[in-house]
Amino acid sequence: MFEDEYFGIVEFRLKELMDEKNISINQMSRLTDVHYDTIKKYYYGEFYSITLEILGKFCKILNCEISDLLKYSSSETFVR
Repeated sequence: MFEDEYFGIVEFRLKELMDEKNISINQMSRLTDVHYDTIKKYYYGEFYSITLEILGKFCKILNCEISDLLKYSSSETFVR
């Protein structure tokens, strides 16, 4: 999750989507050929950047759109 009081917040919804589809971190790692520790960081929101290649892999495996993975709330709508 990226948060800035002026710009708003971006939520990464990988955990929710993986849980909905009963896909484990280990399974996602194998299916995407992305290291387990990297998937774990994405799953728990402990990262600061992501590549388009990895976003594409997640969308393919989860059968979703990028807009399903990323949620943006502007600073006007974001309430702490």
